[in-house]
Amino acid sequence: MRTVKIPDTPPADWIAEADEITKKLLAAQTAEERKQIISENEGLWRDPRIHQWLLDKFHNKCWYSEAFDSVSPDHVDHFRPKGRIKQALGAEPEDGYWWLAFDWKNYRISGHLLNTKKGDLFPICRGIRCQPGDEGSLELEENTLIDPISDDACLISFDIDEDGCRAVKTNGCSAEEEERVEKTIEILGLNIRDKLNQKRKLTWDKAAEYIAEFESAQKSTSVRALAAVQKKIARKHLQEMIGYNAEFSSVAHACIEKNAPETLRKLVFEA
Repeated sequence: MRTVKIPDTPPADWIAEADEITKKLLAAQTAEERKQIISENEGLWRDPRIHQWLLDKFHNKCWYSEAFDSVSPDHVDHFRPKGRIKQALGAEPEDGYWWLAFDWKNYRISGHLLNTKKGDLFPICRGIRCQPGDEGSLELEENTLIDPISDDACLISFDIDEDGCRAVKTNGCSAEEEERVEKTIEILGLNIRDKLNQKRKLTWDKAAEYIAEFESAQKSTSVRALAAVQKKIARKHLQEMIGYNAEFSSVAHACIEKNAPETLRKLVFEA
């Protein structure tokens, strides 16, 4: 998984509208009132102003899978579910993060299938959930699900097996981090869809091909200048594959990290 960068804020007119609705939510006296307010204004998080702004942050990729999808609709996912939440499948539902329903900082772009799989699941590691309107408690809440806008995104890596290219834990994870990775993969269904596994494998195989070309040129006994050109081309392709706008850039990164010689890793990652 790759960390999604958010260097700016959405359009000011959209934020103003969202803030007004949030004020109404916080002032509402009952859960039914809040539900009604959210229902009447749900078009706001689907508004092109915020939807396109969010898509632009990661070059139209799903923030969880890094996949482009030109067929299924992408969703504006509420990272912390707005309606109700569950610690696990079959668990008793609890009140969701209704006060974040119109907070753009709680939005993530998600592919349809992953967002459906995620549903209401939002377990926390320990402690208590944050409280309405309390930014401090939000910062202190220790959620299990790995957030694609956080540095923890690097805890999820990739590797290949007989089923294609699968999401796995990054080497060196602590026991707690490993549990979070496993839960995130399970909640989002990152490994259960063969089409996704196979698409990631295509990226992995292409990166492996460029690594092999670099190594072949490095060992070549032909004209040194020609070998240098071949190595430069392979390196350039790999740098493009780990670019922020490339589909499955984190898959290419994992392949290079696990298979490329140290010289090539330095050339690609430190450029």
